[in-house]
Amino acid sequence: MITKKIDYHAPFEYESFYHIYNRGNNKENLFYEPKNYTYFLENWKKYLAEYLDVYTFCLLPNHFHFLSQVKPEKHILSLSKKIIDINILLEEQFRRLFITYSQAINKAQNRTGSLFQKRFKRIKLNRDEYFYRLVHYIHYNPVHHRFCNSVEDWKYSSFKLIKSNKPTLLKRKDLLNWFGGLKQFLEFHKKELKVSNIYPFGIDEAET
Repeated sequence: MITKKIDYHAPFEYESFYHIYNRGNNKENLFYEPKNYTYFLENWKKYLAEYLDVYTFCLLPNHFHFLSQVKPEKHILSLSKKIIDINILLEEQFRRLFITYSQAINKAQNRTGSLFQKRFKRIKLNRDEYFYRLVHYIHYNPVHHRFCNSVEDWKYSSFKLIKSNKPTLLKRKDLLNWFGGLKQFLEFHKKELKVSNIYPFGIDEAET
């Protein structure tokens, strides 16, 4: 799914898939109360939904994960009258997201300084067997970090949205089609994947 030498800051390209993740500066919390999770997702929608499709996500107290795909060039160019460097555009949109969210949290928590680790990471992905394991990994992350006992228990991930019929911006239909349907999706999430099966993406286990 990835090259031997992992590029943690792979340039964004049209229609490519990415595992996007970041954590709090010095491993501090990003989310302090339930409304923080909602506010972050609202700002993701505000700054990124026009440019990125989301298939899977999970927000944890001190870090987050998204499995996303850059939208087609034709769509993104339709939003602007000038030629766009998609990598520069998305870097700027993420910068706006992080600044907006950081300012709100710093004010609410009476803190100063950087909230996020300086550079967010994104690994370019291909659709192969590890793609499905990454979906599992993202949903299983709260269990891995002992915030809950089951993927069903965590409120701040895409798992429950995917298995529901609620309106969502997630690419739910496409994701379920990859697994062969909802039943297969749920069965796959019952598996306990070994860490060695989950981390071939080059993710630092101690970090995420």
